[in-house]
Amino acid sequence: MGDLQSWPPLANGDASEGHHSPRSRWHEPNPHPSAIKDENWQWAEEATREVLRCIRLTVVSEQRRKAVVDYVQQLLRTRIQTEVFPFGSVPLKTYLPDGDIDLTTFGIPNTEDTLASEVCAVLGEEEQNKDAKFEVKDVQLIRAEVKLVKCIVQNIVVDISFNQIGGLCTLCFLEKVDRKIGKNHLFKRSAV
Repeated sequence: MGDLQSWPPLANGDASEGHHSPRSRWHEPNPHPSAIKDENWQWAEEATREVLRCIRLTVVSEQRRKAVVDYVQQLLRTRIQTEVFPFGSVPLKTYLPDGDIDLTTFGIPNTEDTLASEVCAVLGEEEQNKDAKFEVKDVQLIRAEVKLVKCIVQNIVVDISFNQIGGLCTLCFLEKVDRKIGKNHLFKRSAV
């Protein structure tokens, strides 16, 4: 735990002397933007570009997630006649590289336990199916306030909730905000 201790402050209040941090480059905690040297702006912009390059969505990541969503939708539609809808960061296109896929399925109100058990059983059978289109593993039913079936499909974590209309409403609201702001999806791009 000793490595979690903070650096002792120096006489000028800067704890980062000798270490490479943006604060040590400017020698004051909050310089006026005009006081920042061009080379420091360039360094910050390069670092920002590198972070964005690492987390930016790719065609491959989009295709993988779409294929997993389609697979789970088709599987549950044909086996237990229920519709499955994606919500959260995947349809909004604001997910991180290791982000999960959030899905919700609808059934008769107050039957979440039954629906969760059926979904868990279908995915459990698929986990055992050596001829399955996609690899399904680690299927588990989480009995919390919001019932959840959690599994891994093609090495992507998938969380399936039940009767969660709020998640779909939030998705619709955020889509409308993004469209209203426009500017090539500035809202969505700023959310990543």
